[in-house]
Amino acid sequence: MSEVGRRIAIGIDESDFAEQAFNYYADNMKKDDDYVILIHTPERYNVMDANLGTPVKRATVLQEILEEVRVKVRKLEEKYKKKMEEKGLKAGKFVTRRGDPGEAIVHVAEKESCDLIITGSRGMGMIRRTILGSVSDYVLHHAHCPVLICKHEGYKK
Repeated sequence: MSEVGRRIAIGIDESDFAEQAFNYYADNMKKDDDYVILIHTPERYNVMDANLGTPVKRATVLQEILEEVRVKVRKLEEKYKKKMEEKGLKAGKFVTRRGDPGEAIVHVAEKESCDLIITGSRGMGMIRRTILGSVSDYVLHHAHCPVLICKHEGYKK
């Protein structure tokens, strides 16, 4: 087995922005010995405040939500495994972490000793970013390694 070169973390989700970031890396930056770590944080659902009726009904709804999340994560992982093959990426893995996406990306990248983190950007304005927060902004300010934020409108390759 050949020696692993750079360790590249890429934050992914179901968005076009994440896919554009992945494609930009694969089309412009990849090296044959790169090890790619795709990091995904599933969407969080707040069921604690929902009026779901009886405890049995709440348990049923919670199980349905958890299964929906599992299916979405599995589909996303399959999609990116296929994309890795299509783009000629030979080594890597898919990591799912719960919690805040920015914190998860930074944590996994540090734990995996990554050399670079790549993330997409939705291009929110300053007011929306201030109120809602920004994953790419969090990663940029908390990462232990260089960060590439892809703001490449229309990049589809």
